[in-house]
Amino acid sequence: MALSTRRYAQPWGRILVASRRPHPALRDTVVEYRAFTIDPARRLAWLETPMALPAIYLSIGETGRRYDPPGSPTAVYAARTSALRFVPPGPWEGAQVMLTLDGANRLLGPRLWEFADVLPDARDVLGRRMRDIPERLAHAASWDARFALLDEVFLGLDVSYAGRVPAPLAWAWERLLHDGDGTRIADLARETGWSRRRLQQAFQRHVGVAPRDVASMTRFRRTLETLVRAPAGLPHAVLAAHCGYYDQSHLIREFKAVTGLTPGALSAAPVLVHPAVGGAAYRHASVVVGDPEGPPAAAGTGARAPDAPGARAAPPPAGLPR
Repeated sequence: MALSTRRYAQPWGRILVASRRPHPALRDTVVEYRAFTIDPARRLAWLETPMALPAIYLSIGETGRRYDPPGSPTAVYAARTSALRFVPPGPWEGAQVMLTLDGANRLLGPRLWEFADVLPDARDVLGRRMRDIPERLAHAASWDARFALLDEVFLGLDVSYAGRVPAPLAWAWERLLHDGDGTRIADLARETGWSRRRLQQAFQRHVGVAPRDVASMTRFRRTLETLVRAPAGLPHAVLAAHCGYYDQSHLIREFKAVTGLTPGALSAAPVLVHPAVGGAAYRHASVVVGDPEGPPAAAGTGARAPDAPGARAAPPPAGLPR
């Protein structure tokens, strides 16, 4: 279980990103652990782009971050359709436990829709073994030791809701994670053998959002990664056509709905696309927004971490460097 690390140094600050797969006995429950050490050069706001994946966020040495939407420093993060915004008051460390769909349903029960628009405290949802986890993580000497502690904690959790999610749903969810922007929901339902209504209800119950929301998040992730790689001044109409939007206005509306920012503002802001040991569908990005009360930071440049083995990104528009 090798530890993978990436370091970034920019005018706005420094960040360390570490990741590791879980203990083999947890592979059906946890995709990977991710960790962040952030040392901003000035007070900044951050956006964490949404994923169609459930996760648990753990702040270490919490010192007063602000969250939007409001939430706990130890939070359950279900699939979301909008970015998570937070304002660290200074240097900050945190970890993410990326759950499999089966793992989320085993640990949380088939009620993920309850967590779609809130960030409930993981200590309330998962019980007493999570009570002192931020403090224990803070006292661990290294990220290797912290990930080993997470293995210990999750191996000891009571899996109250045994059983797997329905196989047709698991297949449809994986399909949308990898090919969502090119998949019609009606066709997907037909391939599962379910009605569209039954598929919709299963997604709401076991994923927390509708199938079309998962497809939109997949398209948004690929579009943002293309935007980060593209030359300055790429016309939004070209980007929209390449990435599966109806037109430029559709692209802009979706970007503003997800992040509150236009594609132009995002292309000017520092964007970190983090690698994922689980592959491209498990990547997410951090956007340095700048002044918590103002527009995105213009200083510095976007940065994209190297892909993990097996990761696959969307190709750039024709004529752009690959």
